[in-house]
Amino acid sequence: MAMVWGQGELFPRANVMDKMAARSILSEYPKMRKAILKFERKASLSVQEETLFNSLKYKVQEIDAAIELILDDEVKAILKHRYFTARKHHLTLETFGATSSTATINRRIDVGVETIAECLKLSGMI
Repeated sequence: MAMVWGQGELFPRANVMDKMAARSILSEYPKMRKAILKFERKASLSVQEETLFNSLKYKVQEIDAAIELILDDEVKAILKHRYFTARKHHLTLETFGATSSTATINRRIDVGVETIAECLKLSGMI
């Protein structure tokens, strides 16, 4: 039997603060990935580095899993571009602006961030 949050909700609903936390975490994602690669290349890690490495690996795995739970491929593509590729809002608007308005792109980013926030909330990261 599935765990239920509230009335009939499979996932806990994300509030405004959860979305802000998710955006902050997503903004740090590229740095986390680079740090993981750096640690993987080192021959040995200090205790602090090992602790950070394991923490970052967990966070990146949770974020990757949350991204995969986004059902709309266009939302997923916009979100990946915004937070993982370009990392700049205006570049995302330029890339997707030919097919969608700024408001539509912003709504899709918000939908994606909300999905990620709900998943990260469920995992305990938020």
